[in-house]
Parts: sequence; C-alpha cells; structure tokens
Amino acid sequence: MKRSKPYLWMISLLFAVVALFPFRVSSQSAPEKEENIPHLVTFGADADVSWGDDDFCQIFFARIPNNYKKSFYIRIFDPDTGGEFDEGKGEFNTTVNFSIYGGPDCWTNEDAKGVDPVGNYKSGVLINTRSFKDDEDMDGKWFVFGPINPLEGEMSEELGSHIFKIIAQGVSGDDGNLYKYFLSTERDENLGIEGANLFTYEYTFRLSNNMHDVSRIFPFIDEKTVAVKMFNFDWDNDGFIRVVSIAKNGLLCDVSGESDWK
Repeated sequence: MKRSKPYLWMISLLFAVVALFPFRVSSQSAPEKEENIPHLVTFGADADVSWGDDDFCQIFFARIPNNYKKSFYIRIFDPDTGGEFDEGKGEFNTTVNFSIYGGPDCWTNEDAKGVDPVGNYKSGVLINTRSFKDDEDMDGKWFVFGPINPLEGEMSEELGSHIFKIIAQGVSGDDGNLYKYFLSTERDENLGIEGANLFTYEYTFRLSNNMHDVSRIFPFIDEKTVAVKMFNFDWDNDGFIRVVSIAKNGLLCDVSGESDWK
C-alpha cells in the first residue's frame, strides 16, 4: 500500500547573497540515482495542499553545453496520472500539463526562477506542450519531447550552455502525478548528454515507502555564497532532515508541520 502525504516533501533553498541558486542534478535524470528519491510529484490544481504540494507546479531547467551540436530529447517516465506509480485520492481525475520552453528570457526571467508560479514564469518561447490524464498507454512508459535543437534554448555565456525550461503544472483534479525526467541523445533509450544536467529552485518529490531509506539532495553552492537558508513544506514532523557538510556534519534542521513552511 502506498503511503500518502507524510512521504511527500517540498523543499526550496534561498541563498543569502540576494540571489537564488539551484539544486544541482549532476546527471541527466531527475531525480538522479545518488539522491535515492523514487519520483518527482505534481498534484492536480484541486488538491489539498496538506498532501504536500503547495502550488501544483514544478519547474526544471535543462542545461545543454554549447559544444553539443546534435538534437536531443526530453523523456518523461509515467507522465499520466493513474495506475501503478501515482498517488490517488479516490478515482483518478487529474490532468497535468508538461511544457517545454526555450528562447530569450526562458531562464533569466526572475519569475521563472521564483519558488512560486506567479508573474511571467512561463517566459521564453513555447516549444512543445502536452497534457496527460489517466492513460493506460502511458502508465509506466516513457513519453518523448523532441527532437529538440540545442540552439532553441536561451544562450547563457555564464554557463556556457543553452538553457531550456520544463514546467509540469496540475490543471485539474486532486491526485498526485509521480514521474521522472531524462535528457537523452536518443528518442528510444536513456543515453546521457555529456556535460548536460537538470536543475531546479524548488524540488517536490516522493520519498520511499521504506522508513529506513535515506534520501539526499545536493544544492549548488558557488564562491559568492556566504550563507544558506533551507525551507521545507508539510513534513508533518515525520522523520529527520540533516545538513551534512565540512562545517555542519549532521546538523539537525527544524521540520515543518501540517501544511506549513519551516
């Protein structure tokens, strides 16, 4: 039996340098293997936030290095809401939309990097979009956006890459859609792009059913960062959150209660 909201965790980081830096996903997948996180999750727009999703929207960015010249694919595992992996609340009734954006302002727009879906968070040029309901044909299967030309992304001299945006947004319903992403050189299999990665500023994911499992997330810290603030939502005071670093080896963090941020 699947566990419900106590095992859904939304977390965001705000760095004290008047700038927002992302969670680093170093591999081509989200979640990445080293994190030991089973799935990402986005709930339908009619869901109760006490199930763990405060805004029913999750934004990821894909960084494709400038030296990669071929087309690539954004693959989504189990994009529908229904069946084996998803978090049902009664009969499945949820629609979630996945959209890919590129072009100028796709990433650099401050609304796009915010932790709430407000303002012009859909900045840039819409490349492709698809909505999914309960669909047996997509249950446990991969859906593919692409081929995508890397030059369609927003050029970043700072990162030496073209940046794309992936928005998963609950349109209707009250169930949780559990899914995964992979950046691939191929349509029909997961073959990573050397030097590419996925990143996000707010991470909503499903933890393991096994109470003894430990999940790990890796925030990106650069030389300009002088302090870190980390927020967690709807933890229900269930389990522990620790910061592991050279300076803070196993520091226990405050954890949130029902439907609130800590």
